[in-house]
Order: sequence, then structure tokens, then C-alpha cells
Amino acid sequence: MSQTIFLQVTTSLSDLVPVLNWFEQLPHTSVPNADWLRCKTALAEVFTNSVRHAHRDMPSETPISLEANLTDSSIEIKVFDFGAGFDLSEKLSKLDEVDVMALGGRGLDLISQMVDVFTYDKTSDGRNCMKIVRYYVPIS
Repeated sequence: MSQTIFLQVTTSLSDLVPVLNWFEQLPHTSVPNADWLRCKTALAEVFTNSVRHAHRDMPSETPISLEANLTDSSIEIKVFDFGAGFDLSEKLSKLDEVDVMALGGRGLDLISQMVDVFTYDKTSDGRNCMKIVRYYVPIS
């Protein structure tokens, strides 16, 4: 079994609720609740990072595209943005320097702890793709 869904939204934090509702469309009754909630939380963090950081100086009409794929053993989410991009491995290596009292700056660490695969790459069409994957053992 595999199901893939797609969504495109604008660069607005008000689109977070529609993004999370869209994700709920996947038939996830066989996904353990803890794994599902980790993916949903990571999706929220990735989306808000795209709005707040990647598209910070862009018009609100700038699209953010999303893709989610559910299989019998994994959930894969891709979020595509038009930002300048950054080196994810470098950012993750500097997470020890994050101020734990700061209001922000811990999202990448949070995402990396909740998923099994976490990448951020430039696509052939010039967008960036943040991909997260969570593997799970299905429940019956």
C-alpha cells in the first residue's frame, strides 16, 4: 500500500491549519499514534520554518508545495520552498550553541529528533526540498 497526496499553499502562517488538515487525509489507522504525532509535529515545524525563514522577504503569494507519502512502513513528507537555502548538516552540527532560553532556534533539532531521515537539498527546478521520513511498525 502506498498513497501520496499533494498541496500548494501561500507563504502565510495562517495556512498551517489547512496544511495539518491536509496531512490528516492520509489513511493512518495502521500508524502508531506516537509516530503519527511526531510526523505531524515535524511537518508543522518544517512548514513554519519555510514561512518564517526561507520566504521571510518574499511576497505572501510565493507558493510552498507539499507532498506526503504513506506506505506500509514509512511516512515521507517533502516541503518545497524558494528560499536561499542553507547547509542543514552545518546547522545541525552547531545546535549545541543554541540558547535554550531563546524563543526560537530549536526547530531543526526538534525535527531531527522526531524523524529517521532529515534532508534539505536544492532541486533541479531551483527550489529547496526539506524531506523528513519516519519509519514505523504497523499496528493491526
